[in-house]
Amino acid sequence: MSLSSGGGFLVNKDVISVTFVPLFLLLIVYPLVALIANIDMEGIIKTFRDEYFWYSVKHTILAALIAASLGVLMAVGFGYYHLFRRGSFFYRVANLLNDLPIALPHTVAGLALLIAFGRKTFGFVSDTGLAFNLFAVAIAMFFGSFPLASRTLASGVDRMEQEIVDVARTLGDTPSKVYLRVVLPMMGEALFSAFVLSFSRSLGEFGAVVIFGGNLPASTQVLASYVFSKVEEGELEMAVTASVFCIILSLAVVGMLSITRFRRA
Repeated sequence: MSLSSGGGFLVNKDVISVTFVPLFLLLIVYPLVALIANIDMEGIIKTFRDEYFWYSVKHTILAALIAASLGVLMAVGFGYYHLFRRGSFFYRVANLLNDLPIALPHTVAGLALLIAFGRKTFGFVSDTGLAFNLFAVAIAMFFGSFPLASRTLASGVDRMEQEIVDVARTLGDTPSKVYLRVVLPMMGEALFSAFVLSFSRSLGEFGAVVIFGGNLPASTQVLASYVFSKVEEGELEMAVTASVFCIILSLAVVGMLSITRFRRA
C-alpha cells in the first residue's frame, strides 16, 4: 500500500500475488509437505507388508477405472444433448442436476444410493441388493465424478467449430450419425481429459463409498477408507504412508493429463 497525494490509499499493483502466494503455500502446499515429512521407514514397512493395504490399492484402481469409464460413456450422451437437444426438457433437467453431486454432502449421496439400490428395492439380487460390493464402490465413485466428465466433454463440444457440424447436417446425416461419425472422433482430447479427471476424482471418494460400498477389508475397502481405518486404530504411521501413496498416485494421474495437454498444445 502507498499514500496518494489526496491522502487516500493506492492499492499495490501486486496485492493479489502478495495475498495469493502465502495463502496457497499455507493452505495447500504446507499440509501436503507436513504429511510427507511425517512418513517414516517403520510405517512404510508395516504398510507395505499389510496385505489389506494392497487389496485397497487394487480395489481403488479397479473401481476408479470402472467409474471413469461409465462417466465418459454417460458424458458422451450428455454431450449429444448439449450439442443437438439443448432446448429439450430432459437436457434442462440434466443440466440443472448435473453439478448436484459436487454440492451434495458425500454421506447424503451414499445414503441416496443405498436407499435406491439397497435391499429394499433390489433385494431380489442379494440380501444387500446392489450394495456392499466392489460394483457399489464403483457406482459411488461414479456418482461423485460424473459432473467432471460431463462438463469436460461439453466444453470440448463448445470449442469445436460449428461449421463442421452444419456441413455434415446439410449432407443429410442425422444428428446421431453426425455426433458419432464427425464430432466424437474430433473429441479425443476432451474424452481423455474427461476420463482422467473422473478417475482422479474417484480416487478420493470416501463418504459415499463407505455408506453404499462398505469398508470391508479385502472386499470393498479402498485407499481412502483404509486411511480412515488406520487413523481410528491408532496406526498413524500406516495412515501417513497410505496417504502419501495416494498423493503419489494422484500426482501421477494428473501429471499424465498435463503432459498430454502440453504435447497437444
